[in-house]
Amino acid sequence: MTTFKKTLTAALAALSLAGAMTITTSSAEAYWRRGYNGGAVAAGVVGALALGAIAASAAQPTYVSGCYIQRQSVWSDYRQGYVVRRVRVCQ
Repeated sequence: MTTFKKTLTAALAALSLAGAMTITTSSAEAYWRRGYNGGAVAAGVVGALALGAIAASAAQPTYVSGCYIQRQSVWSDYRQGYVVRRVRVCQ
C-alpha cells in the first residue's frame, strides 16, 4: 500500500471517529437524568472504529487469479528513459 493510501485511510478513520464523537455527544445530552451516559460515547467509538475498519479493508489490494501489482522499471518513449511504473504481473 502506498503512503498516500495509508494517509488517506488514517485521515478517513480519524474523521469518522471525530464525526461520531461530535454527533453522539452534545451539551444537552452529556448528562442523562441520573448521571453521565457513557453508553452513547461507547457506541460512537465502536461505530467509528467499525467504519474505519471497513474503509481500511476497502483500501487493501485484492489479488485475483494469481495476478498482483509490482513496481518495475519500464522504458518510456516520451521521456526517452526508464521510469518506475506499477505493472500487473500474472503467473
